[in-house]
Amino acid sequence: MNTYKSRSERRIAKQRAQQKNLQRAAVVVGTGLVTLPTVGLTNGQNVQASEYNYQQPDAAAALIAQIAPAASQIADANDLYASVMIAQALLESGNGGSTLAQAPYYNLFGVKGTYNGMAVYMPTLEYLNGQWVTINEPFRQYGSYWESIQDHANVLRSTSFSNGVYHYSGAFKSNTSSYLDATAYLTGRYATDPGYASKLNYLIAAYGLTQYDTSSTSNTYVANSNTQTTQATSYAENTTSSESSEEVQAKSSTSVHKVVSGDTLWGIANTYGITVDQLMTQNGLSSDLIVVGQELIV
Repeated sequence: MNTYKSRSERRIAKQRAQQKNLQRAAVVVGTGLVTLPTVGLTNGQNVQASEYNYQQPDAAAALIAQIAPAASQIADANDLYASVMIAQALLESGNGGSTLAQAPYYNLFGVKGTYNGMAVYMPTLEYLNGQWVTINEPFRQYGSYWESIQDHANVLRSTSFSNGVYHYSGAFKSNTSSYLDATAYLTGRYATDPGYASKLNYLIAAYGLTQYDTSSTSNTYVANSNTQTTQATSYAENTTSSESSEEVQAKSSTSVHKVVSGDTLWGIANTYGITVDQLMTQNGLSSDLIVVGQELIV
């Protein structure tokens, strides 16, 4: 018996089995994720409650451990809920088990299109001209989970179909009282599935994801509407009048280290002549978990 890890893979198998019956009944199934022409967000059709495998707590916990530090920092810098972003990643990627979510693609959210010129074509089932057809579609390919999360934040922050009006503004922290408002707002906008909010809310509660909604870091990571960039906040701008010129100079000379495979906090700290505690403090890290592509102030 085949095992389908992601909701997209399970959906395709299910729809193929039902294809003849659907055609006889002439039923047109609506899309599950909203199609946005400017960013191409859809990776499939209707989201079914049974499609997310709630019986994989170990896989979910492993993915959370990998992406939570990055999601917390990126969400905090973009006025978003890390809990919602992590829950979306779990749901969209089948706990990180989908082919698209794994190396070398690292696409956690099933975002279509290209990223810095990179894309991977994968088969997806679409209902066109009254019948189901399998077509190859481009999905964004990233160099790391960090880039996938940053790009997702950029999509949520910058998608706009009218000047000055942002499509997902109702999911911003500053426009909501809790993550519940954000998940409700995304339903019908990010996904047409009427149960989308309840699925995200379940995941957030089940795995205690609200703990990642408060980050001790400053707005170090900045999303741009046209490019995905990471920018270190200038320490000189945040100095007080009581600091000496030597202190200001030392802080303004801060550099950034991009995490690569095999890196550890101890190894990075040793390379730059600082302690692990210093490295964790200046990056607002609460654990020693780091991800490939993450940028650390050193």
